[in-house]
Order: sequence, then structure tokens, then C-alpha cells
Amino acid sequence: MFVTIIADKYKGRRGYKGAPLELPAGRFSMEDALERARVPEGGGYELHQFQGWPNFLRTYLKLCESKTLEEVNFLAHKLQGMDDAKLAAYEGILRLKEGADRTHPVSIQEDMLDVIRDLPDEVYELLDEEKAGALQRRIDQGMFTGKGYVFGTLEDWREVYDGMHLPRAAGEHGGILALRLETAEEETGRKVWLELPAEEEAMQEALRILGEETFDNCVIKETKSILPSLEYQLAGDEDIRKLNLLAERIQAFPDKRTLVKYKAILEWEICNDLDMELDIAGNLSCYEYDAVILSAADYGEYILEEAGIHTKDPAFSGFDFEGFGERQLRRSGFVETPYGIIGRNEKPFLPEYTQTEPGLSMQ
Repeated sequence: MFVTIIADKYKGRRGYKGAPLELPAGRFSMEDALERARVPEGGGYELHQFQGWPNFLRTYLKLCESKTLEEVNFLAHKLQGMDDAKLAAYEGILRLKEGADRTHPVSIQEDMLDVIRDLPDEVYELLDEEKAGALQRRIDQGMFTGKGYVFGTLEDWREVYDGMHLPRAAGEHGGILALRLETAEEETGRKVWLELPAEEEAMQEALRILGEETFDNCVIKETKSILPSLEYQLAGDEDIRKLNLLAERIQAFPDKRTLVKYKAILEWEICNDLDMELDIAGNLSCYEYDAVILSAADYGEYILEEAGIHTKDPAFSGFDFEGFGERQLRRSGFVETPYGIIGRNEKPFLPEYTQTEPGLSMQ
């Protein structure tokens, strides 16, 4: 199931497409998608293009005027655990809810099905099945769907969302990086989640649970990271203490903009090396970053407008703003990333863990 996040501030800007996100997603992934969509802190956004959702639900989601990413993600978590029968029941419940304010005649007689069940066999042939079903629906205040019949009951009803406080999703972790560690000898079955950055005491506690003295005999089985690149690249033999150092450096960033700049640099450098990620985190001043320019097409239009050219003129209806913008960015030493444009300046890059200076991909 996918949604596309569109920031209110940039809706309609040339080349702006927002950011897609697959749901259900964890906290880190949702925050990253909002950053890619350039939603400012406290700013508004809309959710569009509900691809992969059940057909009956897409209509409800599109018509729902006020919905947050957290709410839609919570719904996706619930849908993920439903089989076809539960989805059919859910569809019926929504349709019942949709008609809850309508006036239906309700019978106060004894249950009609019990009456029908007691009739002689020869009387069944005289019954109008459609009318009997319609009457039973009115008695139950139920709803027929394409896959069955749904009617309400007060039994076991439990409110899970009060409209303000969503239940916390299972498996969420804090910190900058969370590692699921296991011993190299899988038959022991020992595992533990370690959230980084961590103090030495927390690391020793993780080792105690694993029954190990050092992390040399441990492997990383799963990661949850504030950095998408870390979440997918980590192998089991990564140096845990280097990862902790990287988490400490990221935690020390002065603001969210610095984190997004770091993500843009990693995207540009196509960085999948822990040592390089450590060095880049210590050399952020060597890069120029701009989050205001939304895309190459947006930059191309900006250049022309600054030159006094009216780009809304019909003469520009077929103009390649994206190609023009890309060429202008390259001339200025910048490239486009999902987080903004990025480029190197002339400040020297001082490596601490690597020998090769990054940025060769730009040459």
C-alpha cells in the first residue's frame, strides 16, 4: 500500500511531485518521507494516490478531508493483518457506518429468522426471499456486500483511537539506530535490540544477554535507522562501536536541517561504506546544500524568471524545464537529490577513517 505526500507549501510548483511512501512504515521511514516531500516542521500536507489499497477503501480515503500520515499508517498496520473474510466484514462495517444517520424502519417483533425457521416446509416455497432478506436487514440494521452480510453488535466493542492519541505501534525503537543482535551460533537463540548511541553500560548489558564478552561473535540481523542508507546496507560483521560513534555524531547535529543535508550528501555520494559515512559526518562544511530548490525543473524556471523571462507564456508550453535546469545545476557544480540540491565547495575534506576523498562521482 502506497501514499504520496504533497506539501501544502509547494503544491503546484513546477517539477514538484511530493514523496511516495510504502505503508505500513516505521517512524524513521515516515519522517524521511516528510523530509523528501519538503514538508516544513509544523507545516501542512495532503495524502494522495492510494495505490495498492483495497478498492472499497480508496474512495473513503480520498473523500476523508482531514487525515494525518500517522492515522493512515495505523490503518495500514491493521489492514496488513486482515484476511479476505475480515476485509469483507470491514467493508460492510464502513457501509453500515456510512448509513448510520439514515432513518430505517426497525421491527420490534421477535427475531424473524426464528419465525421462518418454525414454518412448515410447504410454506417455504411461498416466501419471497428478497423481501424476507430486506426485512431481516431492516431488523438487524445490517448491510449486504458483494461477499456477504454484516450487521452490528455491541458485544466486544473496543475503542482503539479517540481521535487524538494513536496506540504506539509494536516494534518501534528510539535512538538514531537500533540493531537486532544475535550470537554467531544461531542455535543458542539469544538475541537483543541495542539502541544507539549507547553508553558502555548498555553495551555490556546487551553482551550479557547474548552471553558474549565482545561483539566479535555477534551478527546484526535487523536494523532500524534514521538513515535509509544504513537500514539497508548493514552486514552482520559491521563494527558495533563505529556504528555507535556514527550515531553519536548524528545526534550532535545542531538541527534537523543538518540531518537532511547529511542525507542529501550520502545520496549524492552513493555512500554504502561505514568509514566514509563517519568521515562525511565530520566534514559537512565541505558541502553546499539548498533545500529551497525543489527540482531541476523548478531551478530551470527560477533561472529564466530571474532573467526577466515570463515562463507562463504559451511559448514555453513545450519547453524542457527539467533538462535546462539539470544543465544549469551541473554548470554550477550541483546535483539534484530527493532532499535538495548538493555540491562540493573548496574547503578541504579531512578524512579520519578513509584514504580516498569523496566527491569523485561529481567529476
